[in-house]
Amino acid sequence: MIAGQYKRRVLMAPRGHTTRPIPDRLKESLFSILQPWLPGARVLDLCSGSGAMGIEALSRGAAWVTFVDSSSEAIRALKHNLKSLRIESGFAVFSCDVDLALRRLEQAGETFDLVFFDPPYASDLYLTTLPMLGTAAVLKSGAIVMVMHHAKNCLAQTYGRLQRGRELRQGENQLSFYVLD
Repeated sequence: MIAGQYKRRVLMAPRGHTTRPIPDRLKESLFSILQPWLPGARVLDLCSGSGAMGIEALSRGAAWVTFVDSSSEAIRALKHNLKSLRIESGFAVFSCDVDLALRRLEQAGETFDLVFFDPPYASDLYLTTLPMLGTAAVLKSGAIVMVMHHAKNCLAQTYGRLQRGRELRQGENQLSFYVLD
């Protein structure tokens, strides 16, 4: 379920067990925290799955969202959701792995105010992507990187120029907020 401009719309999820939707209560808490930064923001949605996070950001006033996912099922669901909501502009879709997308975005000179990073809990993407984001030129000064992870996963306090600030835990899900200095 979405709030904002596209409120009460239900999104299609990719088939299979490779994606994990964020619980509604946690998503509402997250967007309540981020609402002051959303209007006009450029957002990067890494491991986007159905696109729920990026679409929610667009619905709440973000100017642009770049969606990245390597799963063809996820990309199919994402494109279906964008089409069903009649979202025709203000986004780009990268069907590739996160590392390749970050390199391409950096080469293109793209920069972002806000990053959603929600990799599969069983993956090791945290180990490579967070250090990459901490040194990448794709983040604007003061950018916020929100990482959703299993509460048992211990993430570092810093990754390059990223410094962890706030944390929010609900059940086995945890959100860690990093800010680029």
